[in-house]
Amino acid sequence: MITKELINEIKQAVNIVDVIGESVALTKAGRNYLGLCPFHGEKTPSFNVLEDKQFYHCFGCGKSGDVFTFLEEQRGLSFLDAVRELGQQAGFQVDIVPVQQGPKSHHPHQVLLDIHAEAGKFYHALLMTTKMGEDAKNYLHERGLTDQDLKQFQIGLSPSDPNILFQSLSKKFSENDLLQSGLFNTADTNMVYDAFQGRIIFPLTDEEGQIVAFSGRIWTESDRLNKQIAKYKNSRSTAIFNKSYELYHLDQAKASIKKQREVYLMEGYMDVIAAHRAGVENVVASMGTALTREQVQHLAKFCQKVVVAYDGDKAGQAATAKVLEELGQFQVEVVRFPDGMDPDEFLSKNSPQALQNILNKSRMSQVEFLIHHLRPENPDNLQMQIDFVDRIAPIIANTKSITAQNTYIYKVADLLPDFDYSQVELAVNAVRLHQRQERSRDVSRQEMAPPLVREIPQQLKISPLIRTENHLLYRMQEHAYILNDYRLREDFHFYTPELETLYQVLKAEGEVSSYELAQMEESVQRAWYRVMEERLPEDVGQDELEELEARRQREWMRRENQVKSRTIREQTHVGNDAAALDELAQLIAQKRKME
Repeated sequence: MITKELINEIKQAVNIVDVIGESVALTKAGRNYLGLCPFHGEKTPSFNVLEDKQFYHCFGCGKSGDVFTFLEEQRGLSFLDAVRELGQQAGFQVDIVPVQQGPKSHHPHQVLLDIHAEAGKFYHALLMTTKMGEDAKNYLHERGLTDQDLKQFQIGLSPSDPNILFQSLSKKFSENDLLQSGLFNTADTNMVYDAFQGRIIFPLTDEEGQIVAFSGRIWTESDRLNKQIAKYKNSRSTAIFNKSYELYHLDQAKASIKKQREVYLMEGYMDVIAAHRAGVENVVASMGTALTREQVQHLAKFCQKVVVAYDGDKAGQAATAKVLEELGQFQVEVVRFPDGMDPDEFLSKNSPQALQNILNKSRMSQVEFLIHHLRPENPDNLQMQIDFVDRIAPIIANTKSITAQNTYIYKVADLLPDFDYSQVELAVNAVRLHQRQERSRDVSRQEMAPPLVREIPQQLKISPLIRTENHLLYRMQEHAYILNDYRLREDFHFYTPELETLYQVLKAEGEVSSYELAQMEESVQRAWYRVMEERLPEDVGQDELEELEARRQREWMRRENQVKSRTIREQTHVGNDAAALDELAQLIAQKRKME
């Protein structure tokens, strides 16, 4: 059983800096570590990891938490799954399911998963063990795939006979479930037939490695010559397959992605397999469609750097330019394959080491890629040159490094016969000036806005009362004797509701454990980490608690006076003079008490 004691032991056995450092580049900054926040897009680091207190806080988006919370937020895990994963990494024996929760429930669409698992076995066996599969297997061998590759990726073959698979699966599953699986189509004659007839089959798995769909590729010479037949055909969307979310090979690649802190993004299944054959594991592909926002967010759970390695032909480069627009939250580099080749074609003409080298050593920045991609088709055409400079100048101006900007300006000038460095620099400077003016106008608008409309940094929203109560609760959780003194005071409570919730846990348990914190509302969790952010001397100062009590009471009364003043105005506005006078008398008495 997963107990609170075990959770605390696991937390003490791991270092949050090491765990977060696997997916976020951290730099030592005084006593803390600093990096780019993995939870929101930013260019200036505001994500702090406090090693001595074992928690993190982002001053940009406000997210805070301990090592378990980080895995929950970044990977989409449950609290118990985060505990289990970290426990196993630290060498603890952790039961998969706590005793009190009972056995793990089935997937709500388990029957569809079972159908796909059986279909995957059927297709793979047909390719590997039958006379029918020999020709297809020979074709794959000619493409460079070994039997080990076929097993690793569970590649299969769909029979040309239209309903062999249906007849096989109908012995185990109902016709209605089979028709809901997306693996079959129906004809006007009510005949059910395989959606992938005669195609080589690539199983598409979810993050956990369960087959949720298939993609079928033509392979016979007659099919390849027939321009009316699509090269690839994917399963349609079903209850278990959303092609806008899933990424090919992610289940096998995710460990390597986390370790390498980057992922190669490719276009096709064969490209991913080519990278695997060259010893590159941290690679995925979208499901034969343009990269979607859902897929981008899916990738963000595992790393913050993407290396785009799309096909080198014109269509592939256009797709690369489009995908860069979706990857704004990532660090991005681009690999361009020579002679219009894709990774699979490159491997067929070069060694695995050559593919490794081009993936690792022939990368360019996204700005450098766009300079090459957007350059004029006819470099002697003056209007094309002007249009190119107009398009590329904002892209260069948005580059943070001035050194990089200057380098890009030289590259652009070298491409254009009618422009020199100073002319391109002038265009970039014009964009910089425009951006500065826009920022200046934004600042002016903010300064003119009413106080309640202006955006206030999150850390400045803490009122003096909350700041004082944070200080007091911090002392309670750091010093047991202080907590015990307050336990004896039946009339004591915190005015801030979230802090009162935490205080009640401290009173009952003597600590606020990660397990208890995970059960609380997010507002209470954030309040706890604000308390933990307090930087106070280790020793409690003389009269420190008495001064805190006095300040706390003073701030509470000041807040009450504000409420009463507002009530007086409201009652006067509606003509309720008696109620206004009553509130005014209370306000005067309160102020005299404060004096």
